[in-house]
Amino acid sequence: MRVYGAMLRLTLQEAMQYRIESAIWFLWDVLPPIAMAFLWLTAYQEQSTVAGYDLPEMLLYTIGVMVLRTLITSHIEWGMDYEIRQGILSTTLVKPMNVWTLWFIGEFAWKIMRAIWLTPVLIGCLVWLGPTIGMAKFALERLPLLLVSVVLGYIVCFFMKLCLGFVGFWTNDITGTTTLYEVAASILGGIIVPLALLPEQLRVVAQFLPIQAVYSIPLSVLLGKDAGANPLVGIAIQLAWIIGLWLLAIVMWRAGLRRYESVGG
Repeated sequence: MRVYGAMLRLTLQEAMQYRIESAIWFLWDVLPPIAMAFLWLTAYQEQSTVAGYDLPEMLLYTIGVMVLRTLITSHIEWGMDYEIRQGILSTTLVKPMNVWTLWFIGEFAWKIMRAIWLTPVLIGCLVWLGPTIGMAKFALERLPLLLVSVVLGYIVCFFMKLCLGFVGFWTNDITGTTTLYEVAASILGGIIVPLALLPEQLRVVAQFLPIQAVYSIPLSVLLGKDAGANPLVGIAIQLAWIIGLWLLAIVMWRAGLRRYESVGG
């Protein structure tokens, strides 16, 4: 445990040194939801509800997306791809620690840095939208289940990005794969809008994708809508995706290592 604690401290120091890079990724996560908040303020001037969401609920959902994008979205795939392409993974494999745990701790350190960036922005948004958001209807007894759902969403995202990073074993550049993922996640993961606003065909597709377990389900648990209308059902879906992605990651990792060792001689 002391080894992993030392690794967390070192990675946190690295995150603090790369403040500009952290700020760029931070803006990537927070600016789209803020822009959507302006859109909803305009859209609701003409109507009271949209797909079962009133304005306070929609704004709460949008600010929730901003918080989740900042705090639970993992970006480990880029570092993994770099390590694989440059052969740095070889030195990581011989270290006296679990490689996946090492990546998990490193990503957690970056989240601490993002939380520091998020705090003033979140305070500003609550000052701006707080009076309206305060009218949203949500049950306080859902908060413990919300916390569980958020933690599970983080784990789903970690394993999903782990699998995405493992694609680097079979390709020279994962940019195309990650771009396809970002587009699908934005539309079908409940990032841009709640899944209830999608056409029925796209909603059906979204229900079979793990990305919904990262953003849509935790926020649905908070608001008591869609997959989170019954929080235990939403949490069960997240647990199922964790198991499925974990197994997929194991298969890709073992197959990828065999290819990596073969190519590297």
